[in-house]
Amino acid sequence: MSDSIEQLTDQAISNMPGIEGLPRRNGELVFHDDWKRRVFALAVSLCEQGQYQWDEFRDHLIAAIAAAGETPENPKPGAPGYFEHWLESFEKILEEKGLLSVDDSLTQSDD
Repeated sequence: MSDSIEQLTDQAISNMPGIEGLPRRNGELVFHDDWKRRVFALAVSLCEQGQYQWDEFRDHLIAAIAAAGETPENPKPGAPGYFEHWLESFEKILEEKGLLSVDDSLTQSDD
């Protein structure tokens, strides 16, 4: 993969503005759980491999956050958090690209 594609991906990720921007503390990415770090790494890696465009993923993320109705000014305790929206968006883009089926969902429940 060329350096220019990797650089574009890195800039697209680090420069996401607004509510879809990555959670940071003192400029560093914040991952409170290992699964959050893993899903982040998978999303970035598959994008860098050319499986999808970052803007496609970002659009899903924006839609998921908007659908929840949560904003920094209007937090909803108990509602899905940022990385839950990230995972939902990641699953959607993988399904669209034929890389994951609904039956293979990353968030399968025990119901």
